Parts: sequence; structure tokens; C-alpha cells
Amino acid sequence: MPPSMRPARPSRRCCERRQGMSHPVWRYENQMPPGREFAIFHSCHTAPQPLLYHSHDFYEIYFIMQGSVRVIVDEQDLTPVLGEALVYPPGCMHRVTHLTPAQTYERFYLYLSRDFLRLMSIPECDLTARLEALSDGGRYCFRPGREKVLELAAAADEIIEAAKDTSPSAVLLNRCRMGMYLVELLEVLEKSVAPETGGVACRMGELLRYINQNAQHPLTLDHLAEVFGISKFSLLHEFKEHTGMSIYQYIITKRIAIAQQLIRQGTKPNLACMQCGFTDYSSFYRAFKARTGISPGQYGKTPQ
Repeated sequence: MPPSMRPARPSRRCCERRQGMSHPVWRYENQMPPGREFAIFHSCHTAPQPLLYHSHDFYEIYFIMQGSVRVIVDEQDLTPVLGEALVYPPGCMHRVTHLTPAQTYERFYLYLSRDFLRLMSIPECDLTARLEALSDGGRYCFRPGREKVLELAAAADEIIEAAKDTSPSAVLLNRCRMGMYLVELLEVLEKSVAPETGGVACRMGELLRYINQNAQHPLTLDHLAEVFGISKFSLLHEFKEHTGMSIYQYIITKRIAIAQQLIRQGTKPNLACMQCGFTDYSSFYRAFKARTGISPGQYGKTPQ
């Protein structure tokens, strides 16, 4: 990383000043700020609110700095620590659970749109292809090491601070900083060792995998209970305990994630509706708008 990208690591006092804050502050931190190509957050909280399973239509790269969390990514069960990174590709279902809610939870994370990755790429260095290669085979967790993560966090703070200057020249300069940062970050992740991963408690891991692979097909509670040889009551209870949401909510969320990918690829909304598992367009339209904030037609016209 160039010397200008290597400020000193954040001090504990610096972290204390960020308590309960996120920079920049947006209403929904699990969504890309409107009109942005990328976003970086460095957040410190106590007693954070739990997150439901969700996915994005952009890439997320996540680093934990403090706290103890459990992360379920698709059907993998992970407990990342300082020195590790998680990469969530578009459409990847994930959820963070705080194991010690009373302790400070600090992390920094990046959102990267496809448009930004395309703009920053050259034929000899396709950033999208490099990110896709990282998650080939269902690999989401990487271990660049404690010192490297602290260095990356400090460099992220520099970009966040520079974003306060919104003059055109400053915006362009910060975009260049972000491009440099991303290239360095990808090289770090590509060289890192992947830690061992586990599955969500056996039966729930298999159930999540089954739903992920069959979300486009009819899925009823009766069918799932029969496939997994468990009562409907036990199935509902265990799934809610492990995921924080109902089976119905998870299936709908997964189907919308599939629809987003289809629409991005040029599929018309009415066809995406049927291909992702919905049986009528009105239900699809309502669910899509409830989860994305815009209609399927508007989504297809939005830069990604």
C-alpha cells in the first residue's frame, strides 16, 4: 500500500469517540447510500440491534475489530475474529448475531457496486472477476492477519475522513484513493489463508442449503417437514431459533435476491417473477418493493 494510505492505526481514544456512531451516517447501513458507487463504514456500538437474514445487490467486505459475533452465510456458520475478513457477493444471504451484546461491537465494512468495479477495472485487471474468484466454491471467510486488518482499518478511516470534502476535485481524488485501496485489499485477500468453516447446526444447515437450491420451486411447510422428517412445529421453532426469521420470510427474501440478479442480467420483471418462484406478479411486486424500496421496473433501470 502506498505510504499515503498508511496512517497510524486507530487509537482506543479514537474508537471511543465513535461510540454509537457510524461514518458516514445513513438511515440504513445495510443498504448502499442512494447514488453512491461505493461506501465505507467504521462503526462502534454497544447493545447493537440484531439483523435479520438479508442480501445485497452489491459486494460487501466486512472486518470485525471488537466484539464476539456469529455470522451465518448461506448455510455456513462462522465466528470471525480480529484478523479475518468476510466477503459477501451479490445475492448472498447472511446474518450477524451478537454473542456478547453488552460488549462494544466495532467493525468496518465496504460496499462496492458493480458499476464502480467496472469503472476501476482494466482488461488486464478485472476487479469483478477477482472478487468472484474469491468466493468460488462457497468461500466467504479469509484470514489476512491482525496487523494487516488494523492497517486496512486505518486506511479506511482516511478515506472516510476525506469524504467530508464534497468538492468535485476532492470527490475525484477520493475515488482514486478507493481504487488504490481496493487493489491492495484484493491482493491481501487473495494471499490470505481461509480458516476452517462449519455448517449451521446439522439439520438447519441442510434445510438452508435445500431452500437456497430450490427457492425457485414451490416450497411449502408440509413439503419441507416431509423432506426432513420433522414435525411442522419443530421445524418452525428450530428455524426461527437459528435464523431469527420464519421459513416464509427467508424464502421470500431469497426469491427477491434471485429476482434482483435476473433483472440485472436483463430479464423482464414479469419473467423474473416466475423464474424466482412467485406464482403471481402482484405478490412479487409487493414483496420486491417492500425489500428494495423501488418497483421491479425501476430497479431494472437503476445503475448497478
